[in-house]
Amino acid sequence: MDARLNVNVALKRPAYQAGAYADQFGTYIADYANDGGHGTGLVDLSCAHTDLTTNPWWAVDLGVALHVYGVKFTNRNMYYPRTY
Repeated sequence: MDARLNVNVALKRPAYQAGAYADQFGTYIADYANDGGHGTGLVDLSCAHTDLTTNPWWAVDLGVALHVYGVKFTNRNMYYPRTY
């Protein structure tokens, strides 16, 4: 029997990263990476973005020891609204 479930165990758990990047749209904190939002644009404020650093990292505290069988990453979109 396969006991693996397709469950996001990181959803809304405490997250940390190597500095938060900020621009004119906002600050991209670690919690945005696992807040349940599906937006990928910078203006959505739903993506984490580390500050510019040589060794960036992001971590999540799952609260308990678990066997993790997979991790899903989604790149952020480089979308910026056009101004005319």
